[in-house]
Amino acid sequence: MSHTRRQFLRTGLSLGALLALDRPARAAGASLPAATSGPHGLLFDAADLPRIRATVRRPEFQLFWTYLSTVDFAADDQFLRHELRLTNHAAHQFRAQGILMRSAFAHVLAPDARHLALARTALQAVLRYPHWDWILNSRQQPVTVMRGAGSCIAVALAADWLAADLTAAELAAIDRGLGTVGGPACYRGLDDMTHHDTVPPWSLQPGEEGLPPVDVARWATILNTSNLRIITTAGLAAAACHLHGRHPDAAQWVDLTRDSLQRYAAWQPADSTFGEGIGYWDFTFTHYVFILELLRRRLGIDERGLLDFPAQARYARSMTMPTVGHPDDCINLGDGSVAALGVPLAWIAREFRDGAAQAFTQHPHAFPPTWSTSWGAIWFDPELPGRPATAEPLDSHQALGIVLSRSGWGEADSVVSLRSGGPENHEHADRNSVIFKAHGERLLNDPLHAAYATTDPRWLLRLTEAHTAVLIGGRGHVYHDGHDGTNASVARAQLLDFRTGLGWMAATSDAADAYRRAGLPAQVVQRTVVFLKPDVLVLLDRVVLDAAQPVQARFQVYNEDGAGRVRHDGDTFVIERPHATLHAQVTAAGPGRVAAGRLALPEASGVYPYAEFQSDSALAHTFLTVCTAAPHGADHGRLDVTHVGGAWHVAGSHRGQTVRLSLTDPVGPAVPALLI
Repeated sequence: MSHTRRQFLRTGLSLGALLALDRPARAAGASLPAATSGPHGLLFDAADLPRIRATVRRPEFQLFWTYLSTVDFAADDQFLRHELRLTNHAAHQFRAQGILMRSAFAHVLAPDARHLALARTALQAVLRYPHWDWILNSRQQPVTVMRGAGSCIAVALAADWLAADLTAAELAAIDRGLGTVGGPACYRGLDDMTHHDTVPPWSLQPGEEGLPPVDVARWATILNTSNLRIITTAGLAAAACHLHGRHPDAAQWVDLTRDSLQRYAAWQPADSTFGEGIGYWDFTFTHYVFILELLRRRLGIDERGLLDFPAQARYARSMTMPTVGHPDDCINLGDGSVAALGVPLAWIAREFRDGAAQAFTQHPHAFPPTWSTSWGAIWFDPELPGRPATAEPLDSHQALGIVLSRSGWGEADSVVSLRSGGPENHEHADRNSVIFKAHGERLLNDPLHAAYATTDPRWLLRLTEAHTAVLIGGRGHVYHDGHDGTNASVARAQLLDFRTGLGWMAATSDAADAYRRAGLPAQVVQRTVVFLKPDVLVLLDRVVLDAAQPVQARFQVYNEDGAGRVRHDGDTFVIERPHATLHAQVTAAGPGRVAAGRLALPEASGVYPYAEFQSDSALAHTFLTVCTAAPHGADHGRLDVTHVGGAWHVAGSHRGQTVRLSLTDPVGPAVPALLI
């Protein structure tokens, strides 16, 4: 560690002085150099500290600042010294990593003896782990995929930030931990993923605690293209950059790091969307750009050109769906339950002078209270103005098969999504499912917070019956049993049609293949969505079977806050939320009925109501659902539905909007023709 590097971290304000700053100072020189050499910090230098200190006091970092400055030191110390178990990586090691990163960053911003002492205790706790993850390869050697990577990151950054305050023995222990435990395990994990087709099965560390029942034998294959490849790569990069020039394998670790970045970039869709959903995009690319920064600052290697990051920011914007009280709500297909937050977007905004990305970061609570938010504070450029997304398209279909349509970008605007496409890691059994948000409320819902463990009753939230989708004989389409995690199934739907016009969008998807793979007699399972902006949504469902079965269409109610209600009368149902209502009328070609129910979950797991239309047993089923949305307390108009001459006709008005459309009722797999 150089004299310059050790000295710069001694220049700081006290915590009290930081708290006394009523207004953040204006940053000077927010951007970091494109390529560097010499004694530079892994993520920032001494000259950046005044800017970072001002940044964490900005309104956007309000939650993060509270997280840094409101700490129960006694409870954390008690956990680290007396409660932490070295056989528990999933929860205990994770908590120790977070304490280390938080207190190390807090101390470098505002030297504080309590934070320094806690960081040193957390460092000792992390280094006490004989192995830094809970997976073994076929040779019974530790393999890292996430927890070990987190420890590499936390230990390397703590060494960087606390350099002036650590003893020679502590610095030597860090080098040993990264050089003999963390780095090699990251390398083994990443190398096994890369060569997964020839790698024998992985297994769990004996005696590991706190894990759901899971079989990791195939994880080298399953994780190869998932977000965990990049998390593992970030851990390897941290170890390599900390030890570069001082460890015989560090250069090899850098080579594998770069190879992994390049492979992952090549696998991304051409339109810069992301298969695992927006929440996992945030997690993945927070770490991806972290790697880019380490390589550029420490080694002078610039890999920023591997991906179109401004296009990724546009993808992140397209998945936003702000609702009342939830500015971070999103189109939450699969397990992604929150929109992209500010950390990767702050880096994209700064590096590419991207005002649209910057606009994401310029609102209260854009930076959540987690240890990785420190990176957002380091990368945030307060001098860059945000630019509204006025030029971005309101209608799109992704390379992944997902259709998005909106009336605007605000909380009161409407958003519709249709989930078509193929399998992805962290997916749900949700083909042809629909989300509809209007007037600040989720009116047709996709479930949030599904369980990762098959033993948790909320595993049901992953299945078709918990989505706004179709069931055949009460059964959904194919999914997996979860024995080796939340990986991709083999379910697939095909987007057959996508059209837009002035104030409207229409799309048709067929998911028959996914239902056939579940052993159901499906020839056609087709859903056509017509969105007449902002308040009218029409769904035409067509199901053709080889053997007669009843068919159900479910319409899920958002009730995470206990404020969702559903009632039905005849062929209509009403979904009520505090700020909006949805009225729906179902008209079928054959006999059927509307009902209401709730998912078969214990009340402690949540109450999930839904409306349902059931069509009586038959070989062919066709039914049209016409939905209108309105602010709570506002009247709904009248839309009449007729079925004449082989076509469905909808006519009437709603809240000043005149509606007149026709959809043909074709034979077999043909796409309905639309006339507006």
